Amino acid sequence: MKRFKIDYSFLLLLCIISLSPKQSIIVKLFLCLFIHEIGHLFFITLFRYKIEKLELSIFGFFLKLENTKEEFYKDFIIYFGGIFFNLILYFLIPDETMRKINLILILFNSLPIYPLDGFNIIKTSLSYFFPYRFVLKMMSIVSLFGGVAGIGISIYFKMDIFIILNATYLFFLSLEYYFKEQLLYQKFLLDKQIYKKKYPVKTIHFHTNFQNYFYKYHTIQMSIGNKFFTEEELLDTQNRIT
Repeated sequence: MKRFKIDYSFLLLLCIISLSPKQSIIVKLFLCLFIHEIGHLFFITLFRYKIEKLELSIFGFFLKLENTKEEFYKDFIIYFGGIFFNLILYFLIPDETMRKINLILILFNSLPIYPLDGFNIIKTSLSYFFPYRFVLKMMSIVSLFGGVAGIGISIYFKMDIFIILNATYLFFLSLEYYFKEQLLYQKFLLDKQIYKKKYPVKTIHFHTNFQNYFYKYHTIQMSIGNKFFTEEELLDTQNRIT
C-alpha cells in the first residue's frame, strides 16, 4: 500500500465518542464498523487485489486499488463482503445491542447512495449489462436523490443530530460524484486505452455517439453491416475526435 490517509470526518467521530455519554454503545458501533471493513479487506486479500490508497473516514475505509484487471464477480463479492460479515455477526453475537447495531449497518450500507456498499453493488451489477457511461450517469442521479431524501427523512422524523449530520455529509459526497461523473468516464476510457485488459467480447451495433458505449467488464466490437471495428480501433477514433 502506497498511501494511508485519515479523513477529517473520522477525527470528528473520535471527538463525538470522547464527549458522548453513550460511549459503550458507540464503542460497540465502532467494533461493528471495524468488522464490516475487515469483510471488504478479507476478500480483497483473497482475490489478491493490491491497495494503492486507503482513507479512513466516518463511513469506514475508502479504498483505491492498484490498476489491475477487475472482474465482475470479484468486485461484487468485495463490495458485498462488509454486509456479509455484519450478517455473520448478527446471527452469531448474542448481545442484543450488537445485533441491533449490525442490523442498522446492514440496512444503512445497502442504500444506493455514494459511497455506500449498496451504491457500489448496484453499480457493479449494472456495469456488467449496460454501457459504463449510462451506469455512471444513472447512479449519480440515484445517489443525489437518495442523499436529498435522506436529509428530508432524518429531519422530518426528528432523528438524532448525528444521523442528520451523516445524511448531510452523504448528500455532499453524492453532489461531488454527480459533478465529476463525466471526468470519471474519461478516466475509464483512458485506462482502457493504456492498460488494454482482456475481457469477454461483446458485439454491438454501430452508434453515432459510440464514445458512450464502452463496457467495464466487456471488450466491445462494433458492427457496421458486415464490417467489425475492434475496441482498440474505436478508442483510437474517440481519441482523435476529442
